[in-house]
Amino acid sequence: MTHRGRWHRRLDAVCSDPALLRLVLHPVVDVAAGRVAGYEVLSRFGSPVPTEEWFRAARALGRDADLDRVVLAAALERLPDLPPGTFLTVNASPTSLADPEVMAVLLAQDLTGVVLELTEHADCDPRDLVGPLTLLRARGALIALDDVGTGHSGLLRMAVVRPEILKVDLQLVRGLHQDLVKRSLVQFLGECAGRLDAWIIAEGVETADELEVLRGMGVPLVQGFLLARPGDDFAPLSAEAARLLNHPQVPGAVPAHARHAGDLARRTKTSRSVSGAVQAVQAESAPVVVVDAEDVPRVIVLPGQRPGERPRVEPVEVTLAPETPVSAVAARAVARPVPVRYDPLVCTDPAGRYVGVVGFEDVVLDLAAPTPAALASAHRVPWTVGAVGA
Repeated sequence: MTHRGRWHRRLDAVCSDPALLRLVLHPVVDVAAGRVAGYEVLSRFGSPVPTEEWFRAARALGRDADLDRVVLAAALERLPDLPPGTFLTVNASPTSLADPEVMAVLLAQDLTGVVLELTEHADCDPRDLVGPLTLLRARGALIALDDVGTGHSGLLRMAVVRPEILKVDLQLVRGLHQDLVKRSLVQFLGECAGRLDAWIIAEGVETADELEVLRGMGVPLVQGFLLARPGDDFAPLSAEAARLLNHPQVPGAVPAHARHAGDLARRTKTSRSVSGAVQAVQAESAPVVVVDAEDVPRVIVLPGQRPGERPRVEPVEVTLAPETPVSAVAARAVARPVPVRYDPLVCTDPAGRYVGVVGFEDVVLDLAAPTPAALASAHRVPWTVGAVGA
């Protein structure tokens, strides 16, 4: 049997017997409230073949609508059990909305509390979605765009679909606490969401550092293995995850509105020699501080500003005390000569020993972060808590 034939056979089996399909529920967490805001339905096919391969094969064979229809029907059967005040996210390929049988499954019931997440698809003209999405919204559904910021979920698609929810792709979330560009892109998407009157969900959150930076940026909803893994039931937030949300300050994280230099200082590698520091910077493209025998910083070695440039060696002439207000850190940074104005600043303790470096971009983000009062007043879920299932 050919490869295509094997996949046709697998798809035939699942479409004719939905019992071969297993659904799991991945919680979406409201960061400010410390509770589960919704659940995303994910498919499992009881085979060693990854789920993504099933949908990729169905799309290649022109059978994505067949598979979506079966999955959607099974997912919507869970709607009566949805906990009050939460939403249920179901996924579908945009092209499947042109299929009458798929639309019949979706329109057969009240969709209040349902978020239809449109998956990535290169061949779909977003203008073709306007009619089907109008019908689905009339039944109470909200629309989400998946993997925003990468792939095909571009600005034009956002402008046409006008989603109620944007899901930030995990590739932008992964390591954003160490990447200014990723943080800037997430902020940009948050601004887009605000102009669309939409909510934003950051998916793929796996570390406390990522969670804390997203919290500081005002991202209201997150999803990832750090807080909850997919399960068979509508599980509440675990006690461990709730404790993590109630204790936001974690080692290495950049807290929102830190107020002082010591809160933003990051401990980098140190070296006793300039040559050793240069080698370390060339290997890892991260700043290294040269300290003396008393751990007093003397030199900071920085990556070159352009690809291929040798590391820069700058003397540490001025240091910050940990209690220096962030506003004063910003003023001191911009008072430096232009060539070094945006370099990290070195923080030392009262004895002059090295504490860490404060990145200029972290200072700017801290000053620009929403205030706690603004976060507390933000909407948390896309409808009134308690309305779903009432």
